[in-house]
Amino acid sequence: MFVVDQFSDPVMAHLVRRVADRPKLAAAIGDVDVDAAEGEGLPDTAFAWPEKRAFPIHSREHTMLSRAYREGVPNVPESVDVALKEASEVYQIDEALYARPKVAAAPPPDDEYLLPDIRRLRVKEASDVKEAEERLRTEGTKLSVPHRALASRRLVEKAAFFGVKLRPDVHKMAGMTVTDRQPLVDWLEARREAAPIEHKDGYQKLANAAKRLPAELRDREQQIKLAEAIGEMDELAGLARFYDRKLPDPLMTVFNSQKIAGSGMTLAGRFIPMDRVAAYPSTFYSDVLGPDIVREASDGAGGVDHHRLAAVLETLPVDMQRMLSAQMR
Repeated sequence: MFVVDQFSDPVMAHLVRRVADRPKLAAAIGDVDVDAAEGEGLPDTAFAWPEKRAFPIHSREHTMLSRAYREGVPNVPESVDVALKEASEVYQIDEALYARPKVAAAPPPDDEYLLPDIRRLRVKEASDVKEAEERLRTEGTKLSVPHRALASRRLVEKAAFFGVKLRPDVHKMAGMTVTDRQPLVDWLEARREAAPIEHKDGYQKLANAAKRLPAELRDREQQIKLAEAIGEMDELAGLARFYDRKLPDPLMTVFNSQKIAGSGMTLAGRFIPMDRVAAYPSTFYSDVLGPDIVREASDGAGGVDHHRLAAVLETLPVDMQRMLSAQMR
């Protein structure tokens, strides 16, 4: 598990979220300068989590930052919290800085929802995961294809955070599995046979396009667009009423295998597989975003840790993500 702290959060996006509702804490750490190169020169003992070289505690300022970054990180050894507590006592850090103000009847934060834009499918704790899974399975076809894929993807992330196991179908709905070309073609041709005569040609064109795809399609952006096109055709042809009875819905038609497509990152809403992240040399990222980004993702041996790089890139502002995504074709 890659852990984000002040040395791996170049634009402080994670930190901003953690201190947003605590102005005193934000003010206390607002003038702290973080130099990523400093972290590379510190001994393991300077970190509360020495095995991962995470959460530095070699100074009062860094201990304050590390306390903020540690919040919400799952599966942290007890020794890490002990080290942070002892460092806080040594540096006499005021515990009141970390208190959150109580607000009566405050609305739940949007990130508790699988669909934050419409505030639906709230998952706040582990027990909510299975309930949301069941609702997605039974009511998911009422959502648009992008909404259903987004909700399922966020549910996979929530389940991983809470340590809850999900059904394989959720990974399909999340758009995280490989598309097997032949079953896709078969279901499109089955739709052609079932559709009214005025829509048969549309399905045949989709089937012909599908035949030109790779045997295994892993490009999530292309997969989602294909599922949307099938969904639109199904609505026009009146076939949506047959979902889960005679026909799989568009997401299940496209994401039709059990094979997970692999890890990756999301840039401005576009999924980039990890093998594509690794395919570009470090000079590519330096040229597009500057050398500091590459230094943040150093593997400590002169190379780049691409999983760390992906985590850093996902913290960039959306405009920078869009710029990078446009270059990664």
